[in-house]
Amino acid sequence: MFLALAMGASAAVGTAEDARAAGRISLIRDSEIENTIHAFAAPLLRAADLDPTGLKIHLVKDASLNAFVTHGMNLFLHTGLLMRAEDPSEVVGVMAHEFGHIVGGHVILREQQIEATQRNLWLSYLAGAAAALATGRGDAFAGVALGVQSGMVENLMAFSRSEESQADQSATEFMDKVGISCAGLLKFMRILENQELLITARQDPYLRTHPLTRDRVAFIENHVKTAGISESGMPAAWRVAYARLRAKLFGFLESPARTLQRYPESDTGIPGRYGRAIALYRQADTDAAVKMIDGLLKDIPGDPYFLELKGQVLFEAGDVEDSIPPYRASVRASPHDAPLQLGLARALIARGGVADLKEAEKALEQALRDEPETPSYWKQLAIARGRGGEEATASYAMAEYALRTGRNAEARFHADKALQGLPAGSPARLRAEDIKAEAERLIDIAKKKK
Repeated sequence: MFLALAMGASAAVGTAEDARAAGRISLIRDSEIENTIHAFAAPLLRAADLDPTGLKIHLVKDASLNAFVTHGMNLFLHTGLLMRAEDPSEVVGVMAHEFGHIVGGHVILREQQIEATQRNLWLSYLAGAAAALATGRGDAFAGVALGVQSGMVENLMAFSRSEESQADQSATEFMDKVGISCAGLLKFMRILENQELLITARQDPYLRTHPLTRDRVAFIENHVKTAGISESGMPAAWRVAYARLRAKLFGFLESPARTLQRYPESDTGIPGRYGRAIALYRQADTDAAVKMIDGLLKDIPGDPYFLELKGQVLFEAGDVEDSIPPYRASVRASPHDAPLQLGLARALIARGGVADLKEAEKALEQALRDEPETPSYWKQLAIARGRGGEEATASYAMAEYALRTGRNAEARFHADKALQGLPAGSPARLRAEDIKAEAERLIDIAKKKK
């Protein structure tokens, strides 16, 4: 299921709370896209002596070119980068560079700078308050404080030229080890090079935080020439998967008219038909969309993401009954894709039979085993349990959801309700006690700050 958190595409579901929990940026969840990126990243991470299973992919709904890594092996990729790059080698090159920052310890250095920045932000607020008092204008406070903070953030995010060169060196080593040419990374650098003459406000954020120099470009150019790695060394399956990824992004994020123009009926390939199916669905042409998806499933039987899309199209058209079989089939084909489990659960909850609610619980419990930190799974689990008459466990699930989305008073309230009905010594009761204690601690901290 293509999930837009905080900002919705036409197909989007999800919550602003999920986005807040994820860092207050507009994120997209999609199993197919995330798994494709993971497949690209895994060999690079092994070449860097990093654990591929530790990588967390975050898709940022933003048309600009950008990618960055943060503490805890978190990789953020803007949708604009994925849609702009025409070949997966460009994205692989960018990821290799970002992993170079991890290996070089540059991310840890940024974490240390954050602490100093937080202290300086307080000083900026003091400076703003002084300006407001001196001028008698409240807007002076905002002007000074925001001006200072803007410079701090830019300085915090930007890597130094030496760090960039180190990351380039690491990227070439990783890509050489996996037998992929750095030509894609060079092509991406050329795109950035063309932006250097633009005023700063019009430059993509990647250029502003990753300073480009002629020496860096020359280094990659020379490496491409001397490494002796063919540009055709990219696995064919990666190109196919990437073409599908881009078609899916265009289908959901561009207007249906533009998607249909990009993927006309004369384009009979899998990605082209995939993009058209999504565009037709977003135009509310359910019959045509389902027919297109059925044709894709005839070519690739059992594909979990075509099945998922069929379930989503039917469900959002109000045909809950017919949406459940393809959702079930998608989960059977890929049982550890938590968003697929969520799609099935939502359809089962909507149908609402006793057996449906129990099946929805099982699906959501599996989703939480695979992704225990995702708030929306807890909320849907609370709904399924509540409609099934399981008041205490429903309250426990809502307490988990509330705590993970910063609703501390609600978390305490629901934890209290859960404790009234959960058996003594049960894991759920012990966890509810922990949630109540943590919520109360956070409430006390908030009071002291006021």
